[in-house]
Amino acid sequence: MSAELDPRLLTRAREVVSSITGFRDDAIANEAMERVVRGELARGRSSADLLGELLFPQSPLSGTLVRAALVGETYFFRQPEHFRYLSQVGVPAALRRGVLSLRGWSAGCATGEEAYSLAAALHASVPHGFPVEVVGTDLHEASLETARRATYGTWSRRESAPRLFPLYMDGVDRQVVILPVIRRITSFAQSNLLAPLPDRLGRFDFIFCRNVLTYFSVAAREAAIALLARALNPGGLLFLGAVEADRVPAGMVREGTPELQTFRLLGPGEGTAPTPVPRFVEREAPPKPLIRRPMVTPVPVRVEVTPPPPPARLHLTALERIEEGDVDGASAVLESLVRQAPDYLPGLLELALLRERSGAREAAMPLMRALRVRAERLPPDQLVDGPEALPARFYQASADAYLNLGALE
Repeated sequence: MSAELDPRLLTRAREVVSSITGFRDDAIANEAMERVVRGELARGRSSADLLGELLFPQSPLSGTLVRAALVGETYFFRQPEHFRYLSQVGVPAALRRGVLSLRGWSAGCATGEEAYSLAAALHASVPHGFPVEVVGTDLHEASLETARRATYGTWSRRESAPRLFPLYMDGVDRQVVILPVIRRITSFAQSNLLAPLPDRLGRFDFIFCRNVLTYFSVAAREAAIALLARALNPGGLLFLGAVEADRVPAGMVREGTPELQTFRLLGPGEGTAPTPVPRFVEREAPPKPLIRRPMVTPVPVRVEVTPPPPPARLHLTALERIEEGDVDGASAVLESLVRQAPDYLPGLLELALLRERSGAREAAMPLMRALRVRAERLPPDQLVDGPEALPARFYQASADAYLNLGALE
């Protein structure tokens, strides 16, 4: 079927979508592009006419193609570890800094579930009456219209995601309605993650941008993260998806464990994170006095075979080598770890991410597939041992996002 279409038309359609959204070419569904193009041709338009319109990224056809590429899903309190960290660590730290209000931004909020979840977490974590505000932005205006209606069905409240904070009340026909107090502190605006946020939206103490950048090209992802960081107040936190950052963003330091993918913007006078010191540093030892020892008969020594270190210890060794810049050493440790403990989910994820950062995406894919298969065998809330105990659903969601099985936030 696709052979019937002018190949230049589909190529240009994908180029336009990529330039507007920042998506990698393999993250743009060819079926979606064909569906839009065929629809336009069925209306009597010619391929030449469509190619001409696609010379202008702001054209109606370009907008239709972008909307077709932005099909996705989201739900309340997705990746609950972030909301718990926000409530238990992020908000108390901000209050200790003496802030007079707290502002959150859900970047790439789709139909608003994440923005309302962020608002509920902030509202429940501050003293009564403390000013809180959340802004949700998305490229797709129709999604924002859904968000503003603040009424959701069962698909938005998954059993795999706990209801951490008061958020909604029962409506009709099994729908739920966002609580008025949460609606009052949440607003929505159209914005592109590849463009600076409008000045009128201000700066934020907390930014959630999760399961969006995984679809971006490397250059687009780095540009978007830099723009997100610019919108943070000093000391503010940026929460990213599990597979969306291959290094600590400039001017920031990591908060929590690497799996959390949370970063804090350094404040005035704060230096960058100190360079890790290698675990073993050779130092010149002072000369030792010469001691004559009597001759002794060697005694046979019983050699015991040391069992391999537990997976979490090997994982920590790999993380240390990553922080030191020893990518080859970290890769060797993680490959050994995966061979010894193929069901150790944190190791599978870490090795897949390391291969992705090294540009070996094809080598990362089978690891992510293995991660997903193993994670879905476990109860979603079962904690998995690692540098930090995280539930199995965290690993399944990470694999889904990478494999494009999960959808855009």
